[in-house]
Amino acid sequence: MSTPEVIITPEMTLFEITDRHPETIPVFVANGYEHVGDEQKRASHGKMVTLAQAAQMKGKDLATLKSLLEDAARQAAARADVTLEMAEQPGVFPSTGDIRVAGLLPCPVRIPLLEACDRVCREVESESGRTVGVNLVAASVGADVLDRALQGISDADDLPDIFLSAGFEAFFDRRNMARFRDQGVFADRSWDGVNPLFADYDLKDPQGFYSMLAVVPAVFLVDRTRLAAGEEAPRSWAEVLDERFAGRIALPVGDFDLFNGILLTVWKEFGDAGVAALGRNLQQGMHPSQVAGRFAARKGDGPTVSVIPYFFTRMAELNPNAEIVWPAEGAVVSPIFMLTKKEAGPEARKIAAFFASREAGEILALRGLFPSCHPEVANRVPDPAPFLWLGWDFILENDLGELIPRVADIFNRAGA
Repeated sequence: MSTPEVIITPEMTLFEITDRHPETIPVFVANGYEHVGDEQKRASHGKMVTLAQAAQMKGKDLATLKSLLEDAARQAAARADVTLEMAEQPGVFPSTGDIRVAGLLPCPVRIPLLEACDRVCREVESESGRTVGVNLVAASVGADVLDRALQGISDADDLPDIFLSAGFEAFFDRRNMARFRDQGVFADRSWDGVNPLFADYDLKDPQGFYSMLAVVPAVFLVDRTRLAAGEEAPRSWAEVLDERFAGRIALPVGDFDLFNGILLTVWKEFGDAGVAALGRNLQQGMHPSQVAGRFAARKGDGPTVSVIPYFFTRMAELNPNAEIVWPAEGAVVSPIFMLTKKEAGPEARKIAAFFASREAGEILALRGLFPSCHPEVANRVPDPAPFLWLGWDFILENDLGELIPRVADIFNRAGA
C-alpha cells in the first residue's frame, strides 16, 4: 500500500492547485484567501498567482501553508482509497489470512500506519510462510458499521488476532468486545513504562486486557469575531456549559468515538445537568474539518466555540480570528486501544509489537497530533496540557453500553 501522491510546489498557481485538489479550496479560504472560494476569481486571478506569491502577499509561512494544503489533499485521497477498499473488501473484519488484523484508524494516520504495518506483515509472511489478512479502514466509515460487525460475531474464534480502534463503545459495550474480555480472550501486549505526559493518569489497564496506544484530545476552537465586545473566550468546560453560550457551540456529533467520550466525561464531571447544558448550548453538529476551515466571510451566524480533535487545529492555526484553547480542566480524550488475543502466536505478537512500538507511537503523535502513550515518544502539546480521562474505575463500575444511550438521551432532549 502506498501513500497517495500529492505534489504541491511553490511555483504552482492557485488555480493549478485547486483544479487538481479541490479539497484545498476551504484551506485557502480559511487562511484569508476568500477570493479562491469564488469560481470566477479562482479561474482568472488564480491563474496569475503562484503559491509562493500568495504566501508572500498575506505574510504567511510558505512551508506551513504548503503543508496544510498537502494534508487536505492526502486526506481526500485517503478517503477515496477507503471507498475503493470497502468496495473490494466489505465489512470490517478480513475474511482471509492465517493471521488477521482489523479495526478503524483515524484518517490522518491511517495511510502511514498501513504502510509501516505492511512492511512488518511482509516480514512475518516471509519468515513463517503464514498469510496475513489486514483490514484497517478509516474511522470515518462510522461506529454503526463496526457495531454491526461486532454484534454479528458469536464465537471468539471468529475475532481477528489484533483489533484497533478509538473510543469506548466498541470496547466496553457488553454486546461488543466486553463480552469477550469477560471470557479472558485478550492480553495487553504493550510496554511497562509510562510516557511522562501521562504520568498522573494511570492509563495502564489494571486487568491486563487492553493496550492503550494513544489518545484523541478534544480542545476548543474559538471564533473571536463571534465574541461580543469585551467578552472573553472560554477557558474551561465549565464556561462552555454556561448559559451565555446557549446556541453558540459546535460539537463533533458525527464523530461517535469522540462525541461519546465528551458526553461521558461531561456526565462524570458535571452530572445530568452538565449534559443537558451541553445539549442546550449546541448550535450545530459539524465535522471537525468543516469547523477548522469555516473561517471565511459569509452571511449568517456560525458557532462561537467549536469542540474539535486537536489534530484539526492545524487547519486554523494561521487564521488571526481563530483561537485554540486547551481546556483548563483538561482535554477530553477518546482512547485508541489495541486488543490482542491471549492465544495469539509469535507471528501475530510481532505485528502487535509494531503497533505498540515507538515507530507507531511517533506516527500517531507527530502525523496525527494524537499523543502517544509509548514511554519514549516526545508528544507535541502545549505546556501545561492536562487531560480529562474517564479512568479505569469509572469504566469498570459502569455499563457503558447502557450509560452512553442514557446520557445521549439527556443531551438530545435538552437540545430539542
